[in-house]
Amino acid sequence: MKNSFKKKVLATGLTTAMTIAAITGCGKSAEGGTTAQTGGATETGGSKEEMTFEVYDVAANYQGEQTGWFGWVLKDRLNIKLNIIAPQVSGDASQLYQTRAASGNLGDIILLDNADMQDCINSGLVMDIGDEIWNYPNLSKYKEQIEMFNANLEGAGDGSVFAIPLEMNSNGPTDYVENTMSSMPRVRWDYYVEAGSPELKTTDDLIDLLKTIQENHPTNADGDKAYGITMWPDWDGTSIENVNQLTKWYGEEVNGSVLISGNNTIRPLTDKNGAYYKMLKFFFKAQAAGIVDPDSATQDWNSACDKMRGTRTYLIWNNWMQGFTNTPANGEERKNYVPLPISDMNVFQTSDSYYGDGRVIGIGSGVTAEEKTRILEFLDWYCSPDGLQTQHVGIENVMYTVNEDGKYELTEDGLNRFTSDVTIPEEYGGGTFTDGNNNINQWIVAGIETNPETGETYSSDYWSTYVELNTTATNKEWAEKFGAKDEVEYLKNNNMASFVPWINMSLPSDDTDVALARSQCGKEICDASWRMVWASSEEEFDQMWDEMVTTLNGLGWESVVEFDTNKYQAVIDARVAAMGN
Repeated sequence: MKNSFKKKVLATGLTTAMTIAAITGCGKSAEGGTTAQTGGATETGGSKEEMTFEVYDVAANYQGEQTGWFGWVLKDRLNIKLNIIAPQVSGDASQLYQTRAASGNLGDIILLDNADMQDCINSGLVMDIGDEIWNYPNLSKYKEQIEMFNANLEGAGDGSVFAIPLEMNSNGPTDYVENTMSSMPRVRWDYYVEAGSPELKTTDDLIDLLKTIQENHPTNADGDKAYGITMWPDWDGTSIENVNQLTKWYGEEVNGSVLISGNNTIRPLTDKNGAYYKMLKFFFKAQAAGIVDPDSATQDWNSACDKMRGTRTYLIWNNWMQGFTNTPANGEERKNYVPLPISDMNVFQTSDSYYGDGRVIGIGSGVTAEEKTRILEFLDWYCSPDGLQTQHVGIENVMYTVNEDGKYELTEDGLNRFTSDVTIPEEYGGGTFTDGNNNINQWIVAGIETNPETGETYSSDYWSTYVELNTTATNKEWAEKFGAKDEVEYLKNNNMASFVPWINMSLPSDDTDVALARSQCGKEICDASWRMVWASSEEEFDQMWDEMVTTLNGLGWESVVEFDTNKYQAVIDARVAAMGN
């Protein structure tokens, strides 16, 4: 199922539970390459002909050749280069897709949302790799999940494998092992304490807190103007993505034109009793209070990143956003952002994505037999221990070291890789860590998976060395105030969260009529929603909402809602089955 937050998970590679990980040491071959386990045999990157593959990637926030440290890794391990094709930053994603699809060659490696992958399979743009995939041991570890996904694809025969789900793990289909929620209100601890550590009963109290912080700190430490909230429009789809993330605070997740609740109900996005209306009004009230960045409706994601990194916004929400600022040093100085529960919230949270996250990766149908083999070797390495540490942390002895007990520990550069311009040695590709980050921007296996070499996760956030280091003044004071070790425990103890199984299944795509109506309605919702954020009064806000709904009804909104309601009922049925109800 498509989940809005995973779309961008980590435009700059940031995440708390999914950070870019480390390269384990490998011996050098006689040809000067590195020995790595791929395809069940020892392969030497330097002994093979260099190949360049085009990656059509809806998750990417960068277009062009993968360079820097991750580019060095690909060359060193596999002697390949990747050229990223990024619809999200192309200027016209739809036109790019249509042009490349019409040519019969979308890409050598194709990363898409589930439904789009089904369309590409139907159009013959994706290759069936079922005859070879199980020869690769690291991919085979996830055979159950891969087979289950492909069994539900139209046109897939017995044993066919067209698509590999992304963000899989082996923890179990209903487990949630992380210690942060995907979306929560998060504010800098020292500023919260300075403001009197107020109890937050409603979102109005959160606005009051942010207003106080902005008044106390109108600029950041560098003298740049700062705001309670900053937003950005370039992730918007059928509705404003920033609003979509906050609907989870009140028990509902946006999926297209509908809201799905933690209680397994579905209602239209435009229901005034729903969380989209509630959280859109929250942004309006924040704007009326003077705490919303005036650039919000026009700035891009990179500008928003710079503001988060520079502490120019005092509210963040997704857990991975903490990677912009949170470090052990800042935690000891009480400068880390922390979750602040609101008394009336009931947070919507899906379980860990055992079966995948709603996106998949496949191989283009136009590649040669040799190219297919090399791509499968890459994909197998991509979910190997070496590949996973590479994606989720960085380079050994640069981003992390291995202790005598075999545990991994971040270096100073590793600790600071998301909060400052960490320079990578030239021998590993040079440039900064961020510049060389993995621009595929999504993983086959999630960082919460256990590394068999350490018994700990690939993500450094749960390493025992990091947990010990990150037990700072901020953590201790937060835990003392809220009576829990972390936000997940707090919400569970106070019955303030709904945990639902993450269901990954191929869902029907829009027919021509629904696609047209969705496009027109999405434009109207986004345009009207942004205007509502800047409404002059609550009366005008509600008038604009009602006018939007009237316009939508003339654009076929009811047909889109009906289509999505039927589509996502299958997800609800699967969730109920997974819970054994």
